[in-house]
Amino acid sequence: RLAQMPSSTIQIIGAEKALFRALKTGTRPPKHGLLFQHPSVNSAPKWQRGKIARALSSKIAIAVRIDVYRKGALDNSLLDKLTKRIETIQKIYHEPPKGRESFDDKSRFMKGSKK
Repeated sequence: RLAQMPSSTIQIIGAEKALFRALKTGTRPPKHGLLFQHPSVNSAPKWQRGKIARALSSKIAIAVRIDVYRKGALDNSLLDKLTKRIETIQKIYHEPPKGRESFDDKSRFMKGSKK
């Protein structure tokens, strides 16, 4: 079942309650669920966590699909690519962002809903 999920769904596994609350109230959706327990996500600064969780979930999705649909063992190339991507994120986003975009506008998340 995990092999059929997109990486964005894998990223927020464990945060379903927060996701549905965000959709209902128009607040910001969660960036990570159980992936927050991974040391790379947990130890990262707040402004890098969502990006690292997204990179981790994409590699998890690829690894699961390889495991399910291809016979044979996985090599370490995915781990190497993930490590390189995390280092790139930490290098590019070493400073916190200057300003934050406001997510108070519910229409952005709830298109077509009645106000």
